[in-house]
Amino acid sequence: MSAIISLTTIPDRIEHIEPCIRSLTAQGFPVYLWAVEKIARSETRLGTLPAFLADAGVHVEVVEDCGPITKLMPALRAGFETILTADDDCVYGEGWARHLLKWARKIPRAAIGYRGRILTGKGYRNSRLVIKSRIKKARSVDVLTGVYGVLYHRQSFDAGIYEEWKRWPMNDDLLIAAHLKRRGVRRYVVPAVVKISDCRSRTIEPLFKHNTRHELLNDEGLRVLGLERRKR
Repeated sequence: MSAIISLTTIPDRIEHIEPCIRSLTAQGFPVYLWAVEKIARSETRLGTLPAFLADAGVHVEVVEDCGPITKLMPALRAGFETILTADDDCVYGEGWARHLLKWARKIPRAAIGYRGRILTGKGYRNSRLVIKSRIKKARSVDVLTGVYGVLYHRQSFDAGIYEEWKRWPMNDDLLIAAHLKRRGVRRYVVPAVVKISDCRSRTIEPLFKHNTRHELLNDEGLRVLGLERRKR
């Protein structure tokens, strides 16, 4: 199964993502970085690309910002069939990509990740968190959380994703979950002994703070995207 690794970054972070990039290129698959020119919440614009990107053999393309889903949509447009998305603020340990691909062969046509949530109808914060190290077999979830990485198949998406992202650009996890739910695509968290740790870039312009602390935007996202479940 051929695959590429896909991620995005913003101008404020690009100088600080080398640990992440090195961990991804070590996985043995082509790495594509979609670097955005500017984001709305910062005045910083993209300058000269850091030398470590070329040194590491990363394919870099400058694109317009579509929020965090920029890690996925350009790869879909480019026609890649198997896409492993990563975040620019993590270091991914040995075997990260290999284990995702192994599980993709076991559960064909599904989206596969290492971290996700089962919605309970009591808001996003009160959903049940499922993590790779806490399970012994694959677990079906409602939402895969992209921070630990997710494997997607291009066939799981249709052209609707290119307009649907505008409904909720702040949180790609919820947006993608809603799209895959509509498409009937299963989402699984799988077990794996893979180390994933934060790197410095996590503290620079973090979008997650806007979603979790500002008027509980994730809960609003569940409602807007039709992911809410009735309380039990």
